[in-house]
Amino acid sequence: MDGIVLVVPVVLFAVVTPLLVHGPGRETVASVFIFQMVLLTKDGQTVGKKVLGIRIVKMDTGENGGFVPNVLLRLIVNGLIGVIPLYGLVDILFIFRSVRRCIHDLIAGTQVVDA
Repeated sequence: MDGIVLVVPVVLFAVVTPLLVHGPGRETVASVFIFQMVLLTKDGQTVGKKVLGIRIVKMDTGENGGFVPNVLLRLIVNGLIGVIPLYGLVDILFIFRSVRRCIHDLIAGTQVVDA
């Protein structure tokens, strides 16, 4: 959902406006990424998660975990591990297990719940 809500408009803007590639557009992409990180830290939700009515919480407390689990572990560490071939597919397929937690949830000690 985040891809539809945020990335698709940025990509469309890049196609329509060459400034995105050659000028202030880089700051736009960075701003969107930083905005998402702030939302994840503050609320445990990105714009897409807000639209879907879900949020990220710590498994042990049921509360928002903040920066370390939501951004550092789920987003950045998982992104780095994502360079391993087929990791992304395996990560996504984990959602079909009975506990409905992907690998990035297991790494961060989080789960996605209804908001």
